[in-house]
Amino acid sequence: MGIFDFMGNTLTHIKANATQKTNIPLLNISLVKLREYHGSFKSVCDNFSIDLTEFEQIFGSNESTFVIWDTDNNGLIDALELFSGLILFADAKFEDKMRFLFDLFDFNGLNSLAAIDVEFMINSCVLSTYKIFSINSEIYDEELSAFVGDAFAEDARVNITQFIKWASETPEIGKFFDHIKRDLPTSKLSGDAVKGKLEGTILPKSGV
Repeated sequence: MGIFDFMGNTLTHIKANATQKTNIPLLNISLVKLREYHGSFKSVCDNFSIDLTEFEQIFGSNESTFVIWDTDNNGLIDALELFSGLILFADAKFEDKMRFLFDLFDFNGLNSLAAIDVEFMINSCVLSTYKIFSINSEIYDEELSAFVGDAFAEDARVNITQFIKWASETPEIGKFFDHIKRDLPTSKLSGDAVKGKLEGTILPKSGV
């Protein structure tokens, strides 16, 4: 139920607004370059907000790019939201994007993510995608929590290998990447979703 509510609504919004904003110079860059930008961000900013001056210092881009993510016009953009979107639209393989996202949200350097971290990651990815596609829509926390809760036990911690396996084997995530015209997971499923909750490990697919 949670998968359908959250991902179904998200995919519907993206499919209905399939025309991506053009002339966004930060899209389609390599992850190597993006990691350089992220290193610059960490040296320039002492929190997760970026103002226009800092944005220009980090990316060398101007206000016309900044305002894509500053939709509330408060002169600040969310760094996690920004980098999540740039990772999704980078010129890179799916698995490499997942590794970068994992690193981005592994705030304590534990080499594992809790369910709430995955929830925060997905929220940032979808919000950034909405801004790139000029979609004016909200994300409902209950739907997102249900989507993540369908796969992860509340107290689970998932390592990078388990995270990539889950992301690759969840059909809705493959559909999301298909809709935004990005590289699909190499192990994208054609049938059933991964079932059961993750209790620190990825459960095998049904029938395996």
